[in-house]
Order: sequence, then structure tokens, then C-alpha cells
Amino acid sequence: MIQLIIFDCDGVLVDSEPLSAKAAAVALAEFGVHLDAKQSLQAFIGLTFAAAVAKVRSDYGVELPPAYASRYAQHLEQTFRQELKPMAGVVQLLESLRVPFCVGSNSSQARLAMTFEVTGLTHFFTDRIFSGEDVKEGKPAPDLFLHAAARCGVAPQNCLVIEDSPVGVVAAVKAGMPAIGFVGGGHASPALREHLLQAGASVILDDMMLVERHILA
Repeated sequence: MIQLIIFDCDGVLVDSEPLSAKAAAVALAEFGVHLDAKQSLQAFIGLTFAAAVAKVRSDYGVELPPAYASRYAQHLEQTFRQELKPMAGVVQLLESLRVPFCVGSNSSQARLAMTFEVTGLTHFFTDRIFSGEDVKEGKPAPDLFLHAAARCGVAPQNCLVIEDSPVGVVAAVKAGMPAIGFVGGGHASPALREHLLQAGASVILDDMMLVERHILA
């Protein structure tokens, strides 16, 4: 019996992944790492900021300085405030749910606060926003989802995770939670469905109305 729904944020609640990738590509170029938005998206989707910095170090041999964090944050906020929208249908879904829900995202608390403020979603998640900063290891480790479940007083097997990245689905599976793979975001490619299934998603859905029907079924 589902007693808690844990939403990822980027690519699920808000259609932000293409915007985040664009901001990262612009910021990285300032520090000598030249990727287009598509390459940036493929490289960093689902990762914490620290994991993304580590990936730049391992894959491109560039040690990003502390200044990168502020430049990325500046580009991201500017892009979000100009272009970010809630995922189509997500407000209606949140308004219709009778099961408790929360957010479990690898993003920082500051970024999540800005995201929800820009999109008008803050009031849906008061005191129920859990970040990769809150645990020792973010996704793909199960720590974040287990932390969210514990804080909400729900056993892991009674949680349902909604994720758009294989990294997040792997984290849900490790936590003992079923996961919906969501592919309704602007970044979703034909290959993403298969990647989410391979990661362990129980079902793949591309529309929030379908997510609502699946939850209520």
C-alpha cells in the first residue's frame, strides 16, 4: 500500500533539465571545458553538483575552481527565472493527490528553494523537501530516499518514487522502493525509456495524467 510518494524535482516536477544543461555548458566554457547543451545533459543528468564536478575532473582532466559554483549558480538562476515552468499537468496532479508526498532531489536546498519559488510550487512541499545535501551520499545511493521515508514516518516498501533519471531509479531500487520512470520532460530521448527500465523502473509514463491514473489505480 502506497503511503508516501517521493518526487524527484528536475525533469519531474519542473521541466528544468535542458535549462540546467544549458547553464552548465555556458559556465563550464568559462573554465575551459567546452560541451554543448546536449553533451552537458548526457554527462550530468541526475548527479549532485559535487558528483558533476568530480566527473569533469575524471572525464576531462579539469579541476574546476570554487568560482565555478558561483558562475554556474548565476547562469542557472538567470535561465530559470526567464524560462522555467512546472511540468505540464503537475499542479493538477499535486492538487488531486490524497496520499502524502515529498521531494527527494540531488539538487541543493538553495536551488530547490529557488526552483519552487520561480514555479509557484513552494506551498505544496512545506517542510517536505529533502536534498542530496541532507545525506552522506546522494543518488544513486539509497540514502536520500531512505532519509525522506524516515522523516515522513513511512516504511520504504510503502513509498513510490517518481524519477526521470537512471541514477534516481537505481537509488529507489536500492532503497527497496518501486519507481515510476517519467519521460515527459523536454530532455527525454527515445533511449531514456530503455535506460529507465534497465535501471529497474516498474513502469514508464510520459504524462502526468497517466501518473495520476497509475497512482489511483
